[in-house]
Amino acid sequence: MFSLPTRRISVVLALVGAACAGSADKKLDTASAASKPEAQMEARMREGTSLLYEKNDPFGAEQAFRDVLKMTPTHYGAHFQLARALDRQGKPADARLVWTDVLAAAESAKDTATATMARARLAAPDTVGIDAIMASGVNLLHVQNNPSSAAEQFRTVLAKNPTHYGATYQLAVALDRTGKPADARRLWEKVLGMATASKDVQTAETARGRLKQNP
Repeated sequence: MFSLPTRRISVVLALVGAACAGSADKKLDTASAASKPEAQMEARMREGTSLLYEKNDPFGAEQAFRDVLKMTPTHYGAHFQLARALDRQGKPADARLVWTDVLAAAESAKDTATATMARARLAAPDTVGIDAIMASGVNLLHVQNNPSSAAEQFRTVLAKNPTHYGATYQLAVALDRTGKPADARRLWEKVLGMATASKDVQTAETARGRLKQNP
């Protein structure tokens, strides 16, 4: 029988081991590369849902879901969440187009619950609700730094609901930022009363601090 010297056997085993390790590393690298886009997509989906439902930022959520759809144009969840984000922004016409896609996908997947939801939305008129107007105002004020346009949104909300707590507070902030402190003061007085009644200590302190200033 042919045999190799012990030293040569060690060398051969070392070379084989290195080759196997290299092959395994290549497989891991390939798997890692393949999973990276999926991980990015899942991360953006999580970020989008957090922005939409936890941080009440449908504008940021829209971008997150559109990023997912760039990676996977047929992504079921991203279409559904994008439709909701657009509705919450006060863009019902744009949302309707996406809801139509959602309905088709839900029917194809035999997802009865989502199909029912999509049909109900498509049967409803394309109206902009108070929540959507508020979201638009908050975005204009705190993201786009456009307090004048934001104030108009909050006034629209207050015309529909004169006791809307959030709109009263945000309008007071917007008026201060537009250089109308006297008008803002009247709102801050109202905010203080609302905050005190609802035992919102933090907002009450903010209002008192503002009312100590001039005018």
